[in-house]
Amino acid sequence: MGYYVRAFCTKGEPSPLRPVLEYAAECGASLALDPPVSESSLDEGSWEQVGIAYKDHKAPILFEINRDDGKDESDMREEIEEFIELLEDVRNTRNRRRVEKHLRSTRFIVSAQLPSSDIDEDGYAALGHVLTYFVNNNGAMIQADGEGFYEGGKVIVELD
Repeated sequence: MGYYVRAFCTKGEPSPLRPVLEYAAECGASLALDPPVSESSLDEGSWEQVGIAYKDHKAPILFEINRDDGKDESDMREEIEEFIELLEDVRNTRNRRRVEKHLRSTRFIVSAQLPSSDIDEDGYAALGHVLTYFVNNNGAMIQADGEGFYEGGKVIVELD
């Protein structure tokens, strides 16, 4: 099982992939979709899963968007409830309440599954650029497995 990092997004709709890749390029990362998609697909916001390659001969980082599909028990809402339950074991602080409020306001989740043994510093940098795009454009709060919730690059609530 891979390591997951999530962006809980509270604003707007999921972005097409082109602006995400362009943002990463502006930051100095040359990313490509793996497998490649048509040019027109880069401009659609309806993508669900995509591999993003950051370096030849390295496994891509797998990204998935989990949307609220309007059903009472959507996968996205179930995932949010699981995180809210995890927070019950954390001391009740202002940061914990801020994370809970953010989770309840989430419109969609971008999850990144990192290759378990085949990622290097460039891969972590690529991941950071993609996640920063969602922070800047969709009000995302970042959560990393085994670490916690991040804001401004710092852990504000630790989770085991």
